[in-house]
Amino acid sequence: NTYNIGTRPAPLFTGFGQDVRSLPGITPPGTLTFPQQKPANDSRRIESTLDEALVAPINYSWNATFERQLPKGLVVQASYIGRLGRKLLAQRDIMALNNLVDPKSGMDWYTAAGILERLRAQGTSISAVQQIPYFANLYPADLAAQVNANYFGETVLNETLNQTQAIYQIALEVFGNDWTDTQDALDTGINAHYFFNPQYGALAAFSSIGNSSYHAGTVSVRERLGEKLTLDFNYTLSHSRDDASGLQTSGLPASTFGNGFILNPIRQHDWYADSDFDVRHIINVNAVWQLPIGRGQWLLGDTNRWVNGILGSWQLAGIYRWNSGLPAPNLFDDARWATNWNVQSSVVRTKPLQSCPTRGGLDAPKLFGCDPKGAYQSFRNALPGESGDRNVFRLPGYVSLDLGLSKSFNLPWGENQKFQIRWETFNVTNTQHFGKMDISRTGTGVTLDPSTATPPSNWSNFTAIQGTPRVMQFGFRYSF
Repeated sequence: NTYNIGTRPAPLFTGFGQDVRSLPGITPPGTLTFPQQKPANDSRRIESTLDEALVAPINYSWNATFERQLPKGLVVQASYIGRLGRKLLAQRDIMALNNLVDPKSGMDWYTAAGILERLRAQGTSISAVQQIPYFANLYPADLAAQVNANYFGETVLNETLNQTQAIYQIALEVFGNDWTDTQDALDTGINAHYFFNPQYGALAAFSSIGNSSYHAGTVSVRERLGEKLTLDFNYTLSHSRDDASGLQTSGLPASTFGNGFILNPIRQHDWYADSDFDVRHIINVNAVWQLPIGRGQWLLGDTNRWVNGILGSWQLAGIYRWNSGLPAPNLFDDARWATNWNVQSSVVRTKPLQSCPTRGGLDAPKLFGCDPKGAYQSFRNALPGESGDRNVFRLPGYVSLDLGLSKSFNLPWGENQKFQIRWETFNVTNTQHFGKMDISRTGTGVTLDPSTATPPSNWSNFTAIQGTPRVMQFGFRYSF
């Protein structure tokens, strides 16, 4: 759009029924077809769309509450809350590469290619790879020659190799763990569409396919009617799971797919895990306390009016919050696409591993700060068809304490005139837990075959804190 409101104004709207074909800059085509279709020219396009079968999401919710009133004005309440979501809005690749099954051997692509990926990761030589019936049944004997001619345009593969060895050579020497590029080479090499749709490489569609569950228990203790103290304590233990956590805007444009994207719709349940917003424990307390100091109080109850005017009638208010951490960003293959043409799979743990956040010193603060190299080498690249681990690590939790101290003075020249002073402090303890990570290819990406690799210096680095540093403010108020 090159129009502006000064030197190049856009055409004016003159009324309904206006002839838009006559407006400047519009050249209508001679013929129009509906719906418009992309040419089937194997361009491997990456685009997004809407599913024509969208429906309203379905929500099932239930709860139960027990409440008991105790002496001294205390009220205790315990609740259970449950919720299930079905047909939620999520994105999926409706042109996801086929998991083609060989009818003769009964084996599928994920299994056959997974065998080769494990051999590649072990460094197995090409000559040691045995023929796999899946590839022998589906591909011609001169596969290597056809791929050389039709895909590479030069002699890259050894044309004496059998079908399995030729495919293995592509992975071992050309694409590594990028199995969707290997599938592209195979489809192009034999001029077939075993895996790819001829119009698209990836076509993400918003569809009514998402699922979620939420279960929570809450305990609350309240003191509402106290003369000196008002208190509200709440604790929540909850667990939220889903197969897509993003909002409807999280996956736009198509090149920046967010957390609402289901990476492998053929195995959608693989992505069902803790929600991106899942917080297991939450505690919050808020209270207002009239300090028992001054005339008629527990401390200095018989003091004179001058001392009472200075030390009496102070009020302390506070808000405290603590919660456990959110899921950390998923670690991913840094430049390989094992399953989806457009979105990289997450890596997979090869041994038990927990995050170990550090605050930094000589090195930057890290999510895996206790042993970055050991953590880095505890992953493997995703196998063909795998989505990888989702939301298995946690960021540090959050804690904050805010306090306010205030006192009101009755002014002697009018009973309705008061003067108040306030001192408020936010984040009293100046606690600064880290919460944002470096999500670049080297920050959360994992290289090819990480089991023997050294992590980059910025791998798993934190880049920002949660909340803000301590802030104090003072205020005065005159009311009349």
